[in-house]
Order: sequence, then C-alpha cells, then structure tokens
Amino acid sequence: MNFRPATAGTIGAVLALATLPLHLLVTHATSVVLAALAVSAVGAIYIGFALRDGRGRNIGIECVVGMLFFAAGALGLLVTPWAIPAAFVAHGLWDAAHHRLVDTQMPRWYIPFCAVYDFVFTAGLTLIWWR
Repeated sequence: MNFRPATAGTIGAVLALATLPLHLLVTHATSVVLAALAVSAVGAIYIGFALRDGRGRNIGIECVVGMLFFAAGALGLLVTPWAIPAAFVAHGLWDAAHHRLVDTQMPRWYIPFCAVYDFVFTAGLTLIWWR
C-alpha cells in the first residue's frame, strides 16, 4: 500500500471524523478514558516502527517518546483531561518531525496520515469536551 501524501492526509481526516461521534454518545468520563487509551496507543505505534527499523538509537528515542505519550494519557486521567488533546497535538508535531528530523524507517504515507488524524481528532475532541 502506497498513498500519495494528500490522499493519506485525507484518509486520516476521514478516520478522525469517523471516530469522533463515539465521544458524543458516551459520558464525558468515558470519553476521557477512551481518549487516554488512544493517545497511549498512538505513542506505541512508533515503537513498533523503530523495532522494525532495528537501529538501537531509534528504538531508544521512540521508546522514550512513546512512554511520554503513555504518561500524557495517565496525566489526562489523573490530573486534567486537557492533557490529552495537548498530547494529540504534540503527537501530530512528532509525526511531522519524522518527515525530516527523525529517520525511523516507516511507510512515507504514514506521516501525513497520522499527523492529519491527530490534528482533526484534537479539534473535534476539543469541541465536544468544550460543550
């Protein structure tokens, strides 16, 4: 599977919009738990890419950053739920960093797909929680 960046970004936006209605159907507390689980999981994806890449430096970097997203999910559950949208924005920036600054080997379409997902999901989740 190899998508052009614009196509991958569009798919990311559509999937983000498809996952947001669930947060309208559950209680705020459940929405926070679901979002905390999601931000914890997205951090783990790059760990998988790094393990596939096989370079120790990249594995170390991605494991540290992945654990930071896990910690952000916990912070969102234990301190303030607003840590979760902030973490999704940070994850979108981390995605963008992989375009030029971080050289973990992964499908090139994944970067725009995930970054757009993160930013669209964050905007939608913020609107839902703000209500």
